[in-house]
Amino acid sequence: MNILVVDDDHDLCEMLAQFFEHHGCTVYLASDALQAIDVLERHPVGMVLTDFQMPRLDGIAFTKVLKGDARFRHLPVLMMSGFLDAAGIDRGLRDGVAMVLRKPVDLGQLLALVRFAS
Repeated sequence: MNILVVDDDHDLCEMLAQFFEHHGCTVYLASDALQAIDVLERHPVGMVLTDFQMPRLDGIAFTKVLKGDARFRHLPVLMMSGFLDAAGIDRGLRDGVAMVLRKPVDLGQLLALVRFAS
């Protein structure tokens, strides 16, 4: 599976890339939503894993952009956050996020979700 990881935490991106690549995935990285859209326009991706709190567009606004674009509407979006309360999680789910994962993310759970989606 091809996965796009979107997070402004460079170390977390690199760790997730190594983890997913070790499990046979191709990983693309972006540090914010605008860079992620550029990656999506150039590479086939089967899932997006995005942070909530990012510069320029947060993860929910980014998801709304994706769901409003016919090219990316079908992509499952998993959002990671250490900051969202129940209202924020509900908002994300209403706006197209498939699942919200609490940081720190359980890598075993994340891998199971990726395998389920592929």
